[in-house]
Amino acid sequence: MMKHIHTFESFLNEAYKRPASDMKISGKFEISIDGKTHTTKIAGFEREGDDTDSLYLMDEDPLKVKHGSFIVKNSDMPKLSKGTTIKGKCTKHGEPVTLKRIGDL
Repeated sequence: MMKHIHTFESFLNEAYKRPASDMKISGKFEISIDGKTHTTKIAGFEREGDDTDSLYLMDEDPLKVKHGSFIVKNSDMPKLSKGTTIKGKCTKHGEPVTLKRIGDL
């Protein structure tokens, strides 16, 4: 019986990759959650885990109180910066969310 062996190259592909300094992440977003779509602003992001980032809202945003921030896969950050819709989850209750960057701040 053969077991799946991770190669060094596959390990490198799974590791956290710091987003490029010129990659646009913060900005105006369409966020779909609870069957509703909201337009809001993402203030920035920070590393959350080995393969995830946390996108955080402006302090005064009512969505921040209800949902916290949004956890997304680190590998999806380039897609997000290009305006592609990605999936994530809320930090407060783990509910699924879709995010799409629609413009600059």
